[in-house]
Amino acid sequence: MSTRIQLSPVESTICSLLDHTCRWIGATDPAIELDGAVRRFSELRHATESEIACEARIAGGWVRDKLLHKASHDLDVSLSSVTGHVFALLLREYLYSDAYRNSPLAQQVAEHMPDSSAESMSGIGRIAANPEQSKNLETATARVFGVDLDFVNLRKEAYEGDSRIPTMSFGTPKEDAERRDITINSLFYNVHTREIEDWTQFGLDDLAKGIVRTPLEPAETFSDDPLRILRCIRFASRFGYRIHDDIVACLTGGDDRDRLRADLSRKVSRERFGIEIDKMIQGPDPLHALQLISELGLYDIVFLPPPPSDEQLITSDGVHVPPSLDESAALAAGRIFNEIVRDDTYLPSDWREALQTNHDEVRRYLWFAIALIPLRKMHIKVNKTLTWAGAITISNGLKLGTKNTRKPVNSYYDAANLLSRPLLDRFRGELSLAATIGLLVRSPDITQPSQYVSLAGVLLFSMLLDLVPYADKLSAAGSVFDEYTAFWRFAQEHKLEQHALEKPVVDGKRIVAVLQCEPILIRAVQPFVYAWQIDNAAVPADQQREECEKWLASEWEAGRIVPPEERSTDTKRRRGN
Repeated sequence: MSTRIQLSPVESTICSLLDHTCRWIGATDPAIELDGAVRRFSELRHATESEIACEARIAGGWVRDKLLHKASHDLDVSLSSVTGHVFALLLREYLYSDAYRNSPLAQQVAEHMPDSSAESMSGIGRIAANPEQSKNLETATARVFGVDLDFVNLRKEAYEGDSRIPTMSFGTPKEDAERRDITINSLFYNVHTREIEDWTQFGLDDLAKGIVRTPLEPAETFSDDPLRILRCIRFASRFGYRIHDDIVACLTGGDDRDRLRADLSRKVSRERFGIEIDKMIQGPDPLHALQLISELGLYDIVFLPPPPSDEQLITSDGVHVPPSLDESAALAAGRIFNEIVRDDTYLPSDWREALQTNHDEVRRYLWFAIALIPLRKMHIKVNKTLTWAGAITISNGLKLGTKNTRKPVNSYYDAANLLSRPLLDRFRGELSLAATIGLLVRSPDITQPSQYVSLAGVLLFSMLLDLVPYADKLSAAGSVFDEYTAFWRFAQEHKLEQHALEKPVVDGKRIVAVLQCEPILIRAVQPFVYAWQIDNAAVPADQQREECEKWLASEWEAGRIVPPEERSTDTKRRRGN
């Protein structure tokens, strides 16, 4: 792997600007207004051993991604002797100075970037430290030459007691590199020398070999901040890298295992769990992430409802369930899903195309549903109501949203209960087959556009559950594929997804008027309106209401739809008692 970075023209200009700013600072000791007072650089400077009064380095992900020839748009600038906010103010001063205006760099910018000027530097954002969000030091942000820059000083950490929130102070490049989560994220690009700096001495080699390794001993760095355990898994799954043997040994055996597992559960907020897991699920290889979580013995910690809910797990029959998960079915479903995605012979082409609609959301729901398969038959009583344990994990264990995660994923499970092994014959009844299945597709657990829940996604998840027993030999699951394919094709042939979005041609008020019935019966009658619409799609739109009302009146008069003995309010009340 080459250790040279190929800069774009804009990146090269930014590096030159940072270099020139640092040298101007050292030569002129400029003054800035800070918190209502005028202060000179020399008053604000933290002493360093460098000959340059202030050094600037681009840190972390940008360096890694440039070496991997991946796009990277945000630059994190680390400063040696001032805070990020102070440097951003000094940078702005330099852009307005005669020293910059009269420099060859300014002339170059004017010629090649005519839209860029001092005024094009955005306002400076000052982001206060927020340790719970892993923002342990004040950061400044600005947009320069159209690129977003974050500014922060080099730092070192000191941890006390059980807290994963460190005390931060100015540090050296080596100290800053060692405090980062993994070696491939600890590389610096020195804007003055235009060289990569690998202070851990492992970053470049690990990047070339595809290894996730911690800069310090795993037990030490994980004790300081257990969140790094999840970040190791995320980056390994993101890049397809191998987790170093020292990390595996630390988390799966030896004296540190139980302590680090306890630290992960106790020190890391559930919001941070959710952020990291969501990034894994939306990453390029969610299955690899789930496999690593399993191999490192962390599935229970990540996906069980958090204490005390983990001790309240019961079956739908009320039988207590021990707080332990068997993730084998989830991993099997994940492997099957990947195989179906890779091989276009498993699903009809129009089903595959339908999965591309709102692809990112559907893929995310599917992988969360897959990850939570071990909780499928587990429940918790919440206010005397039996609630699926996976929903508690999403809300309380991962702190993810109700509308954008909990409800849709819950719908995937409820839909699977309705759709499992969907042999068409089992849906035959009093209504036509198209009407029966159409009403099923209309269920909000199967069709809910506002939450990107659709037949394509929920039907695929239901099929994955039914395919798990065949994980080692999908070729033996022909009957399962045939049933789901036939169901899908039937739904498409009769346009049942379109019907599911239709409004009733006869609304509630008209039902009461036409049938002279109690309003309480509207809910019982409306499915028959939808059924009529499905069976009579050929009737011209301007005639549908009249024709449907005639049919309703005829069926009602014949004693169908709602039995006569159940039509009175008194009967409903007696049944309610």
